[in-house]
Amino acid sequence: MSNLVVVGLNHRTAPLDARQRAAFDSAGLVQGARELGRIPGVAEAMILSTCNRVEIFAHVAAAHSGAEALKAWLSASSGIPPAELHPLLYLHEDDSAVRHVFRVASSLDSMILGEPQILGQVKSCYGTAVNARSVGPFLNALLQSAFRTAKRVRSETSIGEYPVSSSSAAVELARKVFGDLSGRRILVVGAGKMGETAVRHLRESGVGGISVVNRSVEAARRLAERFDGIAGDFSLLGDLITTADIVITSTGAPDILIDAAMVGEAMRRRGHCPLVFIDISVPRNVDPGVGGIENVFCYDIDDLSSVVEANFGERLRAAAEAEKIVDQEVRAFAGRVRSLEAVPVVRAVKGRIEEICRSELERFMKKAGTRDARQLRELESMMARVAAKITHPLLEELRHGAGSRNETTLAELLQQLLQPRKGKS
Repeated sequence: MSNLVVVGLNHRTAPLDARQRAAFDSAGLVQGARELGRIPGVAEAMILSTCNRVEIFAHVAAAHSGAEALKAWLSASSGIPPAELHPLLYLHEDDSAVRHVFRVASSLDSMILGEPQILGQVKSCYGTAVNARSVGPFLNALLQSAFRTAKRVRSETSIGEYPVSSSSAAVELARKVFGDLSGRRILVVGAGKMGETAVRHLRESGVGGISVVNRSVEAARRLAERFDGIAGDFSLLGDLITTADIVITSTGAPDILIDAAMVGEAMRRRGHCPLVFIDISVPRNVDPGVGGIENVFCYDIDDLSSVVEANFGERLRAAAEAEKIVDQEVRAFAGRVRSLEAVPVVRAVKGRIEEICRSELERFMKKAGTRDARQLRELESMMARVAAKITHPLLEELRHGAGSRNETTLAELLQQLLQPRKGKS
C-alpha cells in the first residue's frame, strides 16, 4: 500500500490541557494543511481537530521520515516541546492507519462509543482540507471510503440506538411512561449543568413548555431563556409540579426538597395524571417515598446509571459487528489502492504492445512496398485488434489481481518483459 501515516493524540493518550494546546480553529486548519503540504516528502495531508483528538492524516514518500516530520511540525505548531509531546502521540501506518481512520469516522474510537457527532467533524475537517487543496487522489479515496464505512456501521448495526449518557437515559425513562414526549411540560429544579443537559435532550425529543426553579432567580432566568421558558423561585415549586409532566431535579442542596406530602397534594390537584421525577442530584432532592404514590414514577441517578450500563452492553455487542464491517472495508480499500498503483504498469503494457505492433506494421509495409490506402487501413485495424486481444486479458489479470500478494511481483515481471532489448525491435 502507498505510505499512509496517522500521527495524533486523543482523550486516551493526552490530558485536556495538551489537547487544547494542540487543537486548531477553522483558520488554523487551513493554514496548517497548507504548511503540511510544503513539508518535503508529504504529498497530501489533512488535520482532524475536535475537543477529544488532534490527528494528521498524510500520504508520504516514506513512512518513518514522514512521521518524524509530522511530529516535529505538530510540536512547532502547538508550542508543546517534543519531549513533552511525543509520549502523548500515537502512530499508525498503512493498513493500521486505514483501519484507524475508518474506526474514528465510525465512532468506534470515540470517548462515547457510537456517538454521531464525530462523522460530521471528520467531514468538516476534510472539506477544509479540500478547500485548502492539501488532499489529492489518495486521501480523497481514503475519506470517501471512511464515510462509506461509517454509513454502513450506522445502517447495518444498532450502535447508535442505545443511549449511553445520563441525559439521554433520562429521555428513555420518560418515554417508558409517556411514549411520545411531544408537548410534555418540563420543570427543572436547579440551574446546574447536568439539569441543562437533560433539558436539552428532552427538548430535542419535542417536549413543550419549560419552567426553571432555583434559589437564585437570576440563574433560573438565564437557563430558562435558553429554552424560551419561564423562571421562578422555590415558593412556586408546588404549583409548578402540579402543571408539569416531567420534573428534573439537579441541585447542590444537601437535603430533600420535594417530599411525599408536596407530591400527594400536586397529584390531587392534577387529577392523578402520570408524573415523572428524574432526580439526578447527589444527595437526593426527591423523597424516595414519592415513588409509592399512584401514577408517580420516580427515578434517581442509580436508575439512570443502570440504563446507561445496560445500553453500553448493547453498544459493545453492536461495536463487534461494526468492527467486522471495518475489516471488510479495510480489505476493499487495500485492493482499490493496489489497483490504482497498477495503473502506470497497465498503461506501460498497453503502450509497449501498441508500439511493437506499429513497428511490425512499418517493417511489413517497407518490405511489401505497398502504398494502397485501403490495404493500409485494413492492416492497421487488424494490428489494433491483435494488440487488444493480447492486452485485454493481461490487463484484466493485472487489475483483478491487484489485491493478491503476488501483485507486485506480477507488475515488476511485466515491466521487465516489456523493456526494449538492444539489437531487437
